[in-house]
Amino acid sequence: MELFSQEQQREPTPNTVVMLIDLKKCIGCFSCETSCKLEHDLPVGPRYLRVMQVGPKKVRGRIRNLYVPMLCFHCSPAPCVQPCPTGAISKRARDGIVWIDPEKCIGCKQCIQACPFGAIHWNSNTRKAVKCDFCVHRVDYKRTYTQAEIEKIYRFTLQNGGGVRSVAYDEIGAVRRDEKGRLTDEAGEPISGRALAERGREMKELSYEGLWSACSTKCSTECMKFGYYRDLKPYIDGLREKREIKRVCSIFYALPKEDFPFPLKAQ
Repeated sequence: MELFSQEQQREPTPNTVVMLIDLKKCIGCFSCETSCKLEHDLPVGPRYLRVMQVGPKKVRGRIRNLYVPMLCFHCSPAPCVQPCPTGAISKRARDGIVWIDPEKCIGCKQCIQACPFGAIHWNSNTRKAVKCDFCVHRVDYKRTYTQAEIEKIYRFTLQNGGGVRSVAYDEIGAVRRDEKGRLTDEAGEPISGRALAERGREMKELSYEGLWSACSTKCSTECMKFGYYRDLKPYIDGLREKREIKRVCSIFYALPKEDFPFPLKAQ
């Protein structure tokens, strides 16, 4: 099977969700792996994202390592879609995301065998196939907060002109947090960002549409950039002038200038 087919090498549509991974910046901290497992509540075993280590290798007189985050490439066409007997796996036309519908999955594992990259895993808790879906629940997130909700969320409230709400403590002196880990006041309301609160004084509502994937938001070196191709294309094109870009479907890798062997090669 060819790794880079003609279909895969066509330029993505503006609405395709893609990710750029700068391998020069990746330090192998595994924060992307950790945040991914927490976001999807995965048991021991399956990993939607794996950080591979290439090396150690002597480059220009120094011992170096290269870390390569590997996840589902959201292939086009996706070889895992056709073998699924229930149609649980599909590629979304509007943004190119390949995802598994847990309600339709019967755990036959045919998709696991069909994936040439080992990107689909078995969840022993749910007994269903699972994979990276680019955090489709975050991509599809839409929410508009009213002024009343902004007052509850932000640390500097609109009502008192910016007065600070005090953090609540429990009986042993530890700060109280809600189920999402946010600090809370005595009334149990979450306490959060000052900057957004100050902006909130001037707005009647605050709208969010589409969030970044969990792995990219927790990347300690910001080596992962995630979003629609129309937004990332200028950055990717600018990086091409200085770095070699390897594309595998919806994932773009920016290779360092050092002579490292890239683990995925065209056939």
